[in-house]
Amino acid sequence: MITSNITGVKVSGILSALPTRKIDNIEYANIFGTDTVTKTIDSTGVKSTYHSIDGQTASDLAYIAANKLLTYKKVKPTDIGILIFVGAHHDYIAPATAFVLQHRLGISQKAIVFDINLGCSGFVYGLQVGASLLKSTSADKALVLLGDSSSRVVSPDDTSRLLFGDSGAAMLIEKTGNKSDCIKFGLKSDGGRFNDIYIPAGGFRHMNSSHELKEDDDGHKRSAYHSHMQGTDVFIFSVTDVPELVRSFIDCSEIDINDIDYLFMHQPNLFIIKNIIKRLKIKKEKVPLTIDKYGNTSGVSIPITMSDCLGKITDGKKRVLLLGFGIGLSWGVAYMDIDTNDIFPIVKSDEYYNDGLL
Repeated sequence: MITSNITGVKVSGILSALPTRKIDNIEYANIFGTDTVTKTIDSTGVKSTYHSIDGQTASDLAYIAANKLLTYKKVKPTDIGILIFVGAHHDYIAPATAFVLQHRLGISQKAIVFDINLGCSGFVYGLQVGASLLKSTSADKALVLLGDSSSRVVSPDDTSRLLFGDSGAAMLIEKTGNKSDCIKFGLKSDGGRFNDIYIPAGGFRHMNSSHELKEDDDGHKRSAYHSHMQGTDVFIFSVTDVPELVRSFIDCSEIDINDIDYLFMHQPNLFIIKNIIKRLKIKKEKVPLTIDKYGNTSGVSIPITMSDCLGKITDGKKRVLLLGFGIGLSWGVAYMDIDTNDIFPIVKSDEYYNDGLL
């Protein structure tokens, strides 16, 4: 585990965005059968998801969140010195999607702009990188944007399509110079398990793979361009490696888990979440759930859960633990204080960018 304590910076704004199209999972009964759908809902906890319309990308949802957040915070785009887009579903093979967002938002040419290609751990990793850059550069404000459109990469013949939703989020980080403002991190990764969750084709290693759907041992039909996951291996990783990281982080950071107000964690499915809660011995009331309403929204699942839980209240500062884990494999935890006044309600929009490509 790599640890870091970054002082003099704070998260000063979080806002999440969804498309307007809500999908109730029971609607899939006519495709997969009522028994299969009911069992999937019961085991995963996912009752509904939100899917973007044709033309709307992950970056569109991130843009919607960012534009609204900057308006609420009364921050000019030209005040942003660092812009990071975190996500695995990019607008183009090149350039980085962050440059498209820089252009759309009107962020200055002086800004540092780049992508981080991560999924479910992306919020914690993006926060660490954004805070680190603020600490080590002359920039005063960083904007970390997250977007996910997993519904586009799941095979239509795969029951896992019931689990994944589309969403975007924006996080504003500011330099304060106050040493009492501190964010603590613990991060790990394991590239030896890169193909536990991956999309085999579409990159330069397998550019010309067949789009033919092939049936696997579980009866699911996928092509090489669809998301593939080793379910048993990912489950074992989630309920062993992830709690172990949290326990190690808490020990070395001298944090009492009973003193935190909330644990906001990635929402993969209800079964995994319950197992992690049990292994960490934390009160379930301190772990908000949104898996039932929005499904697995990858790296956006942490901020969207924060927005859902705290976006409509003004209850002062809260001590929060943030826990992300998934593709890579990668996993990370962060500890900080955040003012509930800086967490805004979820917005919904089908807006998308027409770049004029013929």
